[in-house]
Amino acid sequence: MKKSLLLAAGVLAVASIAVFLWFRGRGPDASKPGDGTSPPAAASVDRMAPAFSLSDIGGNVVASSQFLGKPTVINFFATWCPPCREEIPAFVEIYNKYRNSGFELVGIALDTDTRGKLPQFLVQHRIEYRILLGDVATVRAYGGVRSIPTTFFVGKDGRIRNVHVGYIDKEAFEREVRKLL
Repeated sequence: MKKSLLLAAGVLAVASIAVFLWFRGRGPDASKPGDGTSPPAAASVDRMAPAFSLSDIGGNVVASSQFLGKPTVINFFATWCPPCREEIPAFVEIYNKYRNSGFELVGIALDTDTRGKLPQFLVQHRIEYRILLGDVATVRAYGGVRSIPTTFFVGKDGRIRNVHVGYIDKEAFEREVRKLL
């Protein structure tokens, strides 16, 4: 009982933060600095991306080592998160544009009670990039992702080059991807 209450409180806190950041980023000056995103935390940038092994929706285990030598974006998200849902069409478009250049995009779903809806969500949003089921250990390894979406831009050398917290628009996302290529 206590464990489920803590889980519910955690989900509610993450959802509240995500909604706050989404609305804050929607103000009249959303394209200017202070647009609802946080600057990258010094400890998160220019360090090796933490290793992980996570399952995809088919139960296949995917290790982060598969992405070494490739420009990779790792996006922590949830299907119920409004800003996450809003940025996905641009992610799909940019992934399809650069995938033949070796670009990898990995979504790490932090859904707990909605995981059963994930396959339908992927079809509905035409997501062809890899989606993995997140866990607490991976969230902690990436610095304790405190709000979603949070996006890590990882260079071919496996080092985190940038971190974006909150919604990221198509132009900013593509600009960061091109820096990795």
